[in-house]
Amino acid sequence: MVFCSLIATSGAAWCVNNGNGTVTVNGLVWLEDAGCLGRLNWYDAMALVKDLADGRCGLKDKSKTGDWRLPTIEELKNIYSAKSQFKNVWPNYYWSSSTYQGNSAFPIAWCMRMDNGDLYVGAKGGSSGYYVWPVRAGQ
Repeated sequence: MVFCSLIATSGAAWCVNNGNGTVTVNGLVWLEDAGCLGRLNWYDAMALVKDLADGRCGLKDKSKTGDWRLPTIEELKNIYSAKSQFKNVWPNYYWSSSTYQGNSAFPIAWCMRMDNGDLYVGAKGGSSGYYVWPVRAGQ
């Protein structure tokens, strides 16, 4: 296990590399390899993270199908200051589970760009896709 302490502009963040393919940040367990699941549309991302389990993406954490989910936009904002503690964090947008509540003609969800922290809304069924970074509850 490797402990790290990070000071963020929004407060202190703490993290632990669990040595099993996960990193715990502020009580939530994140997949250490932030690029393993690639780019997908939102619907496919939601389905794929639910199927994530031990043995995939370097996981040796005994997690089971159904343990993982997409993070909320607030959780993505919180992980931004700790992104250097992870592998394969791409300078691109990552999906959140948070649906945009504004006026829109089609379903969209919040995304966050990991190279600069910009927030964006993307079409859930879009063909371009954004990166998927699963999270689960801490033990």
